[in-house]
Amino acid sequence: MSQLLCSLTNTIKYINVNEANINIGYGIDDNYSRATASSIVSICLNNPHNTFNFHIIADSLSIDTKIKFKQLSKKYCINIYIYEVDISYLKKLPILNHYSTAIYFRLLLPLILKNYKQTIYLDADIICINNIKELFTLKLKTHIIAAVPDVSWTSKQRLSELKLNNHIYFNSGMLIINIDNWNKLNISNQIIQLLNNPKYSFSHPDQDALNILLTKKVFYLDEKFNCINMNNINLSHTCLLHFAAKAKPWHLSWTVSPSCNKTNINIYSHYEKLTPWSDSFLEIPKNYKQMHFYAKCLKKHNFYFKSSLWYLKYTYHKILTILSLERR
Repeated sequence: MSQLLCSLTNTIKYINVNEANINIGYGIDDNYSRATASSIVSICLNNPHNTFNFHIIADSLSIDTKIKFKQLSKKYCINIYIYEVDISYLKKLPILNHYSTAIYFRLLLPLILKNYKQTIYLDADIICINNIKELFTLKLKTHIIAAVPDVSWTSKQRLSELKLNNHIYFNSGMLIINIDNWNKLNISNQIIQLLNNPKYSFSHPDQDALNILLTKKVFYLDEKFNCINMNNINLSHTCLLHFAAKAKPWHLSWTVSPSCNKTNINIYSHYEKLTPWSDSFLEIPKNYKQMHFYAKCLKKHNFYFKSSLWYLKYTYHKILTILSLERR
């Protein structure tokens, strides 16, 4: 526990309300700051009768980002705590190409918030579209977390790969954490030990480890609290919409991606326009894998010339990446 807490280097506080009754946490780097702000606004607007502490565990936030979070806290009369961390210890944990070290920041949340009974953890790409008061009043007694079962195709694959029997595989993008129970059993350190166990092959590192460790200790929630299947959205029933696929709504590739449809196309942008990031441009593909994905999506939508240009960019950047790895 002490090694993890040593990662915490600084705390920034933007306080605008004396007695906030709900704690919600995020773990991000600067790439997800705009998404976090949009998620926060969506929660505030759809739950107007609650007061909030938003806890952001972060690495390498820019000065501009911090200023914007301060503006956000003042505008919506909320408390925002930013916990800056040194990621050198967490870098030792397994990381796949499409993840960053920030996936492990959630392990710090129960340690930092040890004086609270419960907290909600959300991935930054989750948008609240209806009231979630049920989550605020849920009491976890003997359970360590509450979570939502993952989509069927992911669950089937992961249960088989991890050889988990009599378990419902959950998605870790939305968790309600019983802080006392978590810390009493030293879950954060147990997860780190498990991640370093060569017995397992983790494709979803933190999530896989949580599922192994917390079998029989999970209170399962309705999928409306972590809706991942973008092709089956009931807007009146869904509470938390999770943009978990490759293309994010703030990406240039969003509108041509398979995840985008008439129902969800503007949900994220509606809330981002109400944040200090309202004038931000859509993010262009940053690496060759994102370029390849965007090129394929453009081709499927018959944007052949534009697709060809992105295929050329993809090929060029892939070659550069391979050459760079060979020089190491």
